Amino acid sequence: MSPLFYISLFLLSIVVIRFLIALLNYLTRPVLPSGKVEGNPLVSVLIPARNEEKNISEILNCLSKQDYSNIEVLVYNDQSTDATAQIVEDRAKHDERIRLIEGVELPEDWLGKNHACYQLAQRAKGNFYLFLDADVKVSQQFIRNATAYMQRKRLTLLSMFPRQEMVTWGERLVIPNMNWILLSLLFLRLVRWSKRRSLAAANGQMMMFSVANYDENQWHEKLKSSSVEDIGISRLVKRKKLRMATLLGTDDISCRMYNSYSESIAGFSKNVTEFFGGSVFTTILFTLISTFSPILIILSLPFPLTLLYFFSMVSSRMLISSLSEQSPYLNVILWPAQHLSFLHLVYKAIRFKNGEKLSWKGREINSI
Repeated sequence: MSPLFYISLFLLSIVVIRFLIALLNYLTRPVLPSGKVEGNPLVSVLIPARNEEKNISEILNCLSKQDYSNIEVLVYNDQSTDATAQIVEDRAKHDERIRLIEGVELPEDWLGKNHACYQLAQRAKGNFYLFLDADVKVSQQFIRNATAYMQRKRLTLLSMFPRQEMVTWGERLVIPNMNWILLSLLFLRLVRWSKRRSLAAANGQMMMFSVANYDENQWHEKLKSSSVEDIGISRLVKRKKLRMATLLGTDDISCRMYNSYSESIAGFSKNVTEFFGGSVFTTILFTLISTFSPILIILSLPFPLTLLYFFSMVSSRMLISSLSEQSPYLNVILWPAQHLSFLHLVYKAIRFKNGEKLSWKGREINSI
């Protein structure tokens, strides 16, 4: 047998393993269960907001309708130039649990969101800190279920990947790539079961902390200049052997993260390498393998093994799409175009890692 044959067998084994990981995620459904809160702890809902006039009303509506009422809602107005502050102030007149915090000038060694989260935590009074992005939407039972899960599993940190709402074709080309990578490389249940740092994962759109542990560690201050503070915090939590869990959102938490192809590419290029341990080399290696494997498989392996390869690839995408509440058939049809967008994404990520600055909400971001 030629060396190419054995290389192709190795590539086939990778795809089969990724299919098995996707299958395990699909069968175990790592989603937030319904639960009952013990006692009546105060939950501080902390929302960093910069130029969020299009989104802030929706999340405040969701929070006002929660079936768990012992909450405070703090919104940090991070020097917005739109009507964000006025909208929050108007809502606060009708719900005394809502409070606006006017932001201060951003210190040189901080990134905006990290500083906003830190400032919010300094003013919060709750037993749990629930950080939410301003563009997410949550169900009426969300805070009750999240708090109950924190208590029942005795967690330091609970994070969730919201169900992604996609409107434009550009979003449909880029965003499914993230679920495809995450859910075929990481069995999410292991985030809670294992203490290994390599099995850390979190999403800054939703992070819930036990207050005593947060106040002791000041996670956002420790990652104050990091553009991927969510993953960084999860790794610090793992390093300290603390309990955490990461789940997938369904109807309980959703988000339209980006509004176009260009926004999606710019947004994900900040953190795509973190899916591969922050290594540019590993990111490039994964990209090369996923790009050229089909060609090598077709040229080198007999038909039954080639069929196994494509069965595993297609089945993985369908399982992950279904679990992510995306269209399995559409994602299979768009597979080639989505992969081209992934190549674009990796190219932008490498340039970002090599010092190219990104502009986000009117501020420049460096890779750190």
